[in-house]
Amino acid sequence: MIQPIFSMEDARLETLGYRQELSRKLRSRDVLGLAIANVSPTMAVLLLTSGVFSIGGTFAIGADAVLAIVVVLISMCLGEMGSLFPVAGGMYSLIRFVLPAPLAFIALFNYLIQGVILPASIALGIGQFVENLVPSIQVPDAYIALIAVAIAVAIALVRVEMGAFVTMAMVAVELLVLGTVTIAAWLHPHQALLQVTFHPVALVGQHLVPVTMGMMAASLAPAFNIINGYDATLGFSEELMGGPRTLARTVRVAAITAAIAIVVPLTSAVISAPDLGAFFRSPSPVIESVQASLGPNFRIVLDIGVCIALFNSMLVYFMYFGRVFYTTGRDQLWWASANRLISHINRFRSPAWCVMFLALPTAVLLFLSQLNWLIIFSGTVTTVVYFFIGLAAIWSRRKFANEVPPYRMPMWPLAPGIVVLFTAFAIATQEFQYLVGEFVLSGMALAFFAASRWWWRKGTQVFTESSVEKQRLDG
Repeated sequence: MIQPIFSMEDARLETLGYRQELSRKLRSRDVLGLAIANVSPTMAVLLLTSGVFSIGGTFAIGADAVLAIVVVLISMCLGEMGSLFPVAGGMYSLIRFVLPAPLAFIALFNYLIQGVILPASIALGIGQFVENLVPSIQVPDAYIALIAVAIAVAIALVRVEMGAFVTMAMVAVELLVLGTVTIAAWLHPHQALLQVTFHPVALVGQHLVPVTMGMMAASLAPAFNIINGYDATLGFSEELMGGPRTLARTVRVAAITAAIAIVVPLTSAVISAPDLGAFFRSPSPVIESVQASLGPNFRIVLDIGVCIALFNSMLVYFMYFGRVFYTTGRDQLWWASANRLISHINRFRSPAWCVMFLALPTAVLLFLSQLNWLIIFSGTVTTVVYFFIGLAAIWSRRKFANEVPPYRMPMWPLAPGIVVLFTAFAIATQEFQYLVGEFVLSGMALAFFAASRWWWRKGTQVFTESSVEKQRLDG
C-alpha cells in the first residue's frame, strides 16, 4: 500500500523537474520531531527570550502570544504551498516557484545566512553551559563549540533516520525539562498574570516603567527568533512518507506544538519571578526565575537540558539547511562545477558536501567577535523570509489557478494578508543598523542573481525556467 504513495510523490517531483534521490523513510512523527528539535523550545525559552525581555519587558508574553497566532497563519501558508511543491528546499523552494527570480534570490540569501549564524551561536552556547557544568574544564568556549559542531556534522552526514532517532530522544528530554520548569513555576507564583500581561513593564535604567508602543513594536522582530524553525518540516518533504497532505498536516502540528511549548513556559517564568527588576537585569532571566523557585541546585538540571536542546537544534540546522543548499545545486543556481558538487548525494543518501560547506563558515564564526550582532540580525532576516512567504501564498493562487493543491488553507486571503502586514510592520520598526544589514545582504543576492543569469549560466537556462523545460529543450 505504501509503494503507490512513493510513486505518486516521485511523479510529482518529476513534474517539478527533480529526481527522487533522497531516501524516503521518515514518518510524520519523525519529521515532527526534527522540526521541534529545530525550534528547540528549551533553548528558545531559557536563552532566546532574554533579548525580547530586554526590549519589551513583560510584553514578551504579549509579543509571543501574538506571534503564536501569526505562526499558525504562516503554517497554513506553508502547508498549502508545501503540498503543491514538496521539494527539499523548504521555504526557498516555495518562493522560487512562485515569486519573481530576483525576490527568490533575496529570500535565499536571507534563508541560508541563518544556516551559518544560528549553528555558530548555538555551538558557543553549548561551550558556555558545558563550562558551567564542569568548571574544571580549562578550554575556551570556541574550542568546545568546535567539537560540538564536528559531532553534529558527523551525524548529519549519515542516514537521515539516524539523525531523526537522535533528535526524537533529545526532544523528549527537552519537553520533560520544560514541563518540570512550568509546573514548578506555577507552584511558586509571585506576579499576577493579568497584570504583567495587560499592563507590561520594562527595566529602563534602574526603574520599572510602563512599556510604550515603540518598545512593543521593536520587540516583534526579535520575537520571530523565538518561535521559529517549525518550517524545517518542509526540508524533509522528499524523505517523508504519506504524501503532500501529510506534509501539510505535519507543518501545522509542528507550528502549534512549538507555540504552546514556548509561550506557556515563558509566561510561567514571568509569573514566578520574585523581583522583576532582578529578573530583567539577569543575562538569563528565565533561568534566574527557575532558580528562585526550585533553588540553585536545579541549575545543573537546566544546564544539562540546555546542552541537549542546543546540540539537538544545531544538528537539525545542519541537516535542514544542507538539504536547502542541495536543492540550489539541483536548480542549477551556481556555476557548473559548483552545481555538480552541491547536488551530490553520498552513499548514505545525504547531501554531504552541502553540510560541509555550511559547517566551514560556522566554524569560522565561532572565533569572531561580531557574532552577537549577527544573532540579533538573524531575527530581521527571518522576518524578511516570512514576509516573502505571505506574498507567495497570495500570489500562488493566481499563478497556479488551474492547479488544485492537496491542502487548501482556510481563511485565504486573510491568513497570508495578515502575515504580510505583520511582517512588514516588524521589518519597518527594526533598528537602522539591522535594516542597513538587510539592504547589504539583498544587494549581494541581486548581484549573484545577475551573475547567475549573465555570467555563470550565459547561454543556458535562466533561474526562472523550470528544470523540466530545460530537459525538454536539451532533448
